[in-house]
Amino acid sequence: MDSWPASHNHSGRSRLRIALICVIVVCFAVPAWASAAATTPEQQLAERYAPIVALKEQSAPCDSKGEPYRPVPADVVLGRADVKLVDAKGQLIAQAPTASVLFGRGEDDYLDFPGSPLNAGCSYEKWADSITAGATTTSYAHVVAEAGKPGKLALQYWFYYVFNDFNNKHESDWEMIQLMFDANTASEALARAPVEVGFSQHSGAERAAWDGGKLEKQGTHPVVYPGAGSHANYYSPAVWLGHSAQEGFGCDDTRGPWQRLQTAPVLLPVSPPASSAAPFAWLGYDGHWGQKARGPNTGPTGPNMKTQWTQPVTWAQDEWRDSSSQVPLTKTMGASATSFFCAAVAGGSRVYLRFLRTPWFVLGVLAAIGLFAVWLSRRTRWRPAPAMPVDQRRSGGEIFNAARALYRRYLPLFLGIGVVFVPLSALAAAVQRVFFSVTGLGTFVEVASSDKFVQAAVALLFGQFSTIVGTVLVTAAAAKALDHIDGSEHPDALAAYRGVAPQVGSLAWAWTRIIAVAGLLSLTVVGIPFAIFYLVRKAVVTQACVIEESHATSALRRSTEVVRGRMVRVLAITALINVTAFLLGPIVGVLVLFLTSSSLAVINVVSSLVYVIVMPYVGIALALLFYDLRGREAERPALAPGVTAAPQALS
Repeated sequence: MDSWPASHNHSGRSRLRIALICVIVVCFAVPAWASAAATTPEQQLAERYAPIVALKEQSAPCDSKGEPYRPVPADVVLGRADVKLVDAKGQLIAQAPTASVLFGRGEDDYLDFPGSPLNAGCSYEKWADSITAGATTTSYAHVVAEAGKPGKLALQYWFYYVFNDFNNKHESDWEMIQLMFDANTASEALARAPVEVGFSQHSGAERAAWDGGKLEKQGTHPVVYPGAGSHANYYSPAVWLGHSAQEGFGCDDTRGPWQRLQTAPVLLPVSPPASSAAPFAWLGYDGHWGQKARGPNTGPTGPNMKTQWTQPVTWAQDEWRDSSSQVPLTKTMGASATSFFCAAVAGGSRVYLRFLRTPWFVLGVLAAIGLFAVWLSRRTRWRPAPAMPVDQRRSGGEIFNAARALYRRYLPLFLGIGVVFVPLSALAAAVQRVFFSVTGLGTFVEVASSDKFVQAAVALLFGQFSTIVGTVLVTAAAAKALDHIDGSEHPDALAAYRGVAPQVGSLAWAWTRIIAVAGLLSLTVVGIPFAIFYLVRKAVVTQACVIEESHATSALRRSTEVVRGRMVRVLAITALINVTAFLLGPIVGVLVLFLTSSSLAVINVVSSLVYVIVMPYVGIALALLFYDLRGREAERPALAPGVTAAPQALS
């Protein structure tokens, strides 16, 4: 066999060596080139500014004050056997719908998750925990320019939550933030910083300058504070007043402690895809991402159906506002209008949701309350209502009318008595501010805001301080003024307070004991009925102390004596007087909130000033009640030991 020449062997080895080098170059260079090609300017922009969400932590599973949901990929609810796609008539379109099935479906169709939004309980939280386990905390990035608006580029981040558990409740929730650049392309935007930012809040949004200090950032990543339950986005921790035409009003709580999560950006196409087989085919779905329900409880439509999807600049110009209304956490005179408002909206929402579930039950309850009020009004006499002499027996209706007549006759006197609320409220607010700043308790209360005992202690110590002290002093001075009037004297407000001065110590000690006993009973929950019983027995302790000039223990005993056997009557009269008076201030504050653009602090003061007017009437009515009870008690025959008189009607 002939052999190859040596020169030929050498050249063959050289060619082989070159081929191996080329293979190595291709193996390493092609992936690097492909990776560089895949990292588009849009993707780089999305990753640079991917937001951090600061979600309010739950203290325990199913804790309604924390946030159980986080932004996740929308795909977690697709292709699942327990999710249905339903048409406008409620007919099943598809079980376990996928993105390709959703593609092209219309606005009347909707996804239906297992469970009922109006009776959510903890079912959605448990379901979301199971389907999102291991899912990445996600933000969907959308880089878009608006036609006819050159020189502006929007970088949007859309957040998908499985459930919205707020005053309105619905399956799925889409929220977003938007960064604005003075640029035409993503490449240009990479070379400069954003100009401003907009955070979606219900149906509106709030703006902030990128470098103005309002926006919190970690590096280039904006920090977003979603409201617990609503997912409305805010710039800082506080309690905010959220509102929209669709959802009404509510309080968004963004206070800590938080779970801060860096979102992973997923870049969306500029426009919905043209094919059901394309990635993100669900962007071609025009229907609802949750069960249809009445009013604001219907599941939302997706990002592609929102104005800002194609008109981000117009949306920023027309819808963004410069600030949000923060709910003051301090109290002024009496109950805070804002805290009352938050509680009232939440309570009203619960009634509304109950009405949607069982309308006839709610209507029946309201009708029963109305009939009960009518029955009570017919159980008493309203006429005649003689104002003089002050010390006489009266029916319940006559007490209300006589109190009104006396108030009108001696209006300057009783308004002067009510003015004491002004300095007391200012003192309470100043003491709270100083105490919190000196002790650092303000920060402690923020951190421990989920602790009911801390909330109760702070509210009792500061929030209700001026209400309790002011009410006791005003009702005492009103009783002393009536005592003078009945003696044919003509006192002024200062004379009334001078008459109360010797009894201040007794009043303070008596009410300290009442608050302590009733408070301890209420903390046990099961003791609440006993607390109510105890408070009714002590309903006229202030009047007993002032009118009869008794010490604390004697006044407490005297109140029990005159109320004995008339518990139901005293409960009905005092509840009507006190509940109406105490709620009137916050209700006026809420009306001002709706009808004016005043700040919430001003509204708080306005609503609290109502107590200057209404509390003297409370004092007059309670004094007349004491005179009436005392008269009836004097006419009551002595009872055998261990025998209790039967309760009487309002008359």
